[in-house]
Amino acid sequence: MRQTRREFVKTSAVGAGALSGALAFPMVSRAQQKKLTVWWNRGYYKEEDEATMVSRAQQKKLTVWWNRGYYKEEDEAMLKIAEEFKRAKNVDLDISFTIQEDLLKKIISALTARRGPDVAFCFYNDWEVIPKYAWEGKLVETTDVINELKPRYFEKFLPVAYVYDNTAKKRAYYGVPIEAQTMHIHYWRDLVKEAGLPDDPDKIPMKWEDYWNFWKKAQDNLRKKDPAKYGKVYGVGMTESSSASDTIYNFEMALLSYGGQVFSEEGKVVADQPKNHEAIGKALKFFADLFNAGYVPPDTLNWSDGDNNANFHSKSIVMTPNPSVSIPAHQFFTNPDSYFNKSATIEWPDGPDGRKPTYMIAVKTVIVPKDSTNKDPQLGKEFIKFVVEQKRFAEYVKGANGRWFPAFKDVAADPFFAKGQAGKGGVLDPHLPTVTRIYLERPTRVFDHWKNPAMSQIYAENVWGKAMARTNVDKWTPEKATDEAIGRIKTIVAQWR
Repeated sequence: MRQTRREFVKTSAVGAGALSGALAFPMVSRAQQKKLTVWWNRGYYKEEDEATMVSRAQQKKLTVWWNRGYYKEEDEAMLKIAEEFKRAKNVDLDISFTIQEDLLKKIISALTARRGPDVAFCFYNDWEVIPKYAWEGKLVETTDVINELKPRYFEKFLPVAYVYDNTAKKRAYYGVPIEAQTMHIHYWRDLVKEAGLPDDPDKIPMKWEDYWNFWKKAQDNLRKKDPAKYGKVYGVGMTESSSASDTIYNFEMALLSYGGQVFSEEGKVVADQPKNHEAIGKALKFFADLFNAGYVPPDTLNWSDGDNNANFHSKSIVMTPNPSVSIPAHQFFTNPDSYFNKSATIEWPDGPDGRKPTYMIAVKTVIVPKDSTNKDPQLGKEFIKFVVEQKRFAEYVKGANGRWFPAFKDVAADPFFAKGQAGKGGVLDPHLPTVTRIYLERPTRVFDHWKNPAMSQIYAENVWGKAMARTNVDKWTPEKATDEAIGRIKTIVAQWR
């Protein structure tokens, strides 16, 4: 058969997808992606062309929304994983990255409109998405994935995804936990030394009153030594706003220190029981006293989650509680001397009764929406399992310098987490070994949101941040603020019955 004319088919293969979201965060642009353009002679027979190329229409498609990291290394590691999956599975994969606040809104809007992605990972999924939308029957059950991965898991992290589906009338797994965060205390060793106090982590007192007085004394000594230089340096960078999730961590840690709880193990409100009511009042008084005595910056009432980080890096605060390792991780990438020699990470203090602290843990979790773009939940699950493969996921987590702790025992066994980074001249890492010790050796518990879907709304409203505003701004007594907060919690819970 004679070919009467020549025809060419032009195809273009591009990378895993562009990053989207605010440009204030690191990103890999389209301009950095490698591109390949191919022209291929059309064959005499359709079978020849079919053997040469697989049309885009025949490829499976997958849409992934992923939380943009704080560091370009984190996003680059995920893009690499996405590209590997695309090639290995011959999938038309579209992955986009968005900062957490915007991504949360995007996910909620998509689930409400029933037009979600195939896979979504947001740092707020565990708190504000999974309890509510699993209850409404809008998430794919992931028990099969959890069971397959269970030998690898730290099982104490798993309850975060074990929630109730009110449509299916059962409790099951509706997400895949992958990494965790908890409370750490970061401080400037050089500022403590300048204040005439011992800067070695082992020399800082860990009894409740002594611990907080130590940071107050650091502020007092610095301002007395050089009022012009240190007049606006504060001893404690405590987030107390009604908009930051850090406020929730701070309050929950203090509440545990005072021996209180809001929900029972069965998910019932117990905050109004005398013991818990008293503990809530004491916790609110603790934060009010720090604020009213002038040991925290006055604008802490308006802080977002990143503002304690910014104040720490500018050295306007001596110490700050922070529920991830984002502060030292930033130092490692930008100023290694500050990371290894001028700052350190220590633990939360013993409680007022002398008990060792119990650490609240939030476990970041991936979801598979039911009403997804391509309606292929199995492919979405395959992608998640591909991401968390041991070596692959270790590189992803290490890309953020340990900002998150892996939910998998085999990944956490990497020497990186026990030893951390190596400094010049053999200087030991003053951050990551402490973080790992908290996860592996200290009492921990996950946040209560998995117990009751009402917790999604309680966290979204930041009930404890609003209670702090009552004591800090409106000058209510802690007892009055406690009554209002408990009343609001009970009202929210009643709406979910």
